[in-house]
Formats: sequence, structure tokens, C-alpha cells
Amino acid sequence: MLGREHVSISVATVIPFIVPLIFSGNVDYQLYYITLLIAVTVGSLTPDADCGGKPKLYYDFKLVYDIMVPLQKAVIFAFKNLSLKYELNLEHEVNSRHRGIMHAPIGIFISSLILTLIAAIIGFAIYQAINAAIILFIFLGLLFGQFLHLLEDSCTVAGINWKFPFGTKLVNGKIHTFPKIKGKKDIRPMVYQQTLWLITILLVLGFSFDIIDFSQWSLYPLIVVSVTAAWVFIILASRTDYGFWYQDAGKIRKARKSAKRSF
Repeated sequence: MLGREHVSISVATVIPFIVPLIFSGNVDYQLYYITLLIAVTVGSLTPDADCGGKPKLYYDFKLVYDIMVPLQKAVIFAFKNLSLKYELNLEHEVNSRHRGIMHAPIGIFISSLILTLIAAIIGFAIYQAINAAIILFIFLGLLFGQFLHLLEDSCTVAGINWKFPFGTKLVNGKIHTFPKIKGKKDIRPMVYQQTLWLITILLVLGFSFDIIDFSQWSLYPLIVVSVTAAWVFIILASRTDYGFWYQDAGKIRKARKSAKRSF
């Protein structure tokens, strides 16, 4: 998927869990959920640092991109030159390619850990102190954002090898990142974004108009069920190959422009 789609789908997955905290009125939560949202946003783009061109990560978070590129090369060097292929019984060679080690669970764990350590060092250098909770939220946000990136790419035709480099577990769908039919666009990523954002909109309206009158903690099971249901729909719809999903690209652009003007 495209970078903007990764960001929107990933953030829309996390925001419903933050809405109750926003309406709780407790300012102590603000720093934590803002940190989490930023980390998820960065994480949702981080794996694409391994692509040949300049991804959205380069334009929006160039500092992270500049860290990730040598980090990726260091990870590849370690796997190729430290006999890890034999010690870890690797089935695949780790090399510099898109959707390689940085698009695998072990890769997103390593990159999340190292980026968190760098953030902790920078934070300590500036404030002469370390907030353990903030560091934890940075790590979890980066890891979850990258996990969602892999889940989203699993909906595309190329898919993701979830066992790389230890084996093969290719999970893929029917979505083409770039138009398969000239003049047509697959609307599924847009539908997925809207489906997830709808949960947030309903929560905001519920709190704003006092429709939701039970405690924020008892609301979370319902949020979990709603977001999970949305993701079940996303995964199932991504495996279909119906012509219905391919719509006129020009009409879609016009609809988006008109939606932006209305806001």
C-alpha cells in the first residue's frame, strides 16, 4: 500500500482506544497517548525505508529515514557475515531488497528496539532523565505501527513472508498497490480507512452528546470487538477479486476534492 494509506489505516486502528482517554478530562494521559500516536505514525512508515525510491518516510520523517537506512544495512551485514545463516537455521538469504528483513517480525522488532534506544539517549541528553513509561510507549507504538504495516501489506498481491528469513509463510491478498487497470483505482484501501475512522467518529459523537454514559474502562471491550470486526472485514475483502472494487480514478479524485472543500 501507499505511505498515506499505511498512516491513515494504522492511526485509525489506534485512535478509538485513545478517544475515551481524551474525553476523560485527565490531562495526565495526554503526554502518553500523544507519544503513542506519533510512534504509531512513524512505525507505520518505517518498514518502507528498504524500498528503492524515496518513500513517504523520507519526506515526513527524514531523521528516522536517515537512521533506518544504515540500520537496515547493519542488520543485513550481521545476518550475512556473522554466520547467522547456519546458527539460526535460516532458509532465506538476507539481502538488500524491498519487503525483506525489514518487512518481517524479527526486523520490525530489531528496528523498534534500536529506534527506541536512540530516542531514550536523545531524551536523556536533553532532559538529563529518562521517563520509563514514555520509552515504553515509544517502543510499543513503533512496534505496533510496524506490525500494522505488515498486516496492511499482507492485503496486497505481493504479500508478506511472515516467517522470513526462517521459513515461508506468505500471506497475500488481491490488492494492487498501483492501478492494475488503466484509468481505474482499487477503492479498498479507501474503504478500509473510512470503516476504521467511522468507529472513532461514532465514539466522538457518543461522548459529545452524552450518549455514552458508562465508564471509559467498560467501553474498551466494545472498542476491541469493533476494531477486530473491522480488520476481519479488511482481511476478507482483500482476498476477493471482484471488479466492483475497481472504480474510475477520475471520479474518485473528484469525490475526494469535493469532500475536502466541504470541510
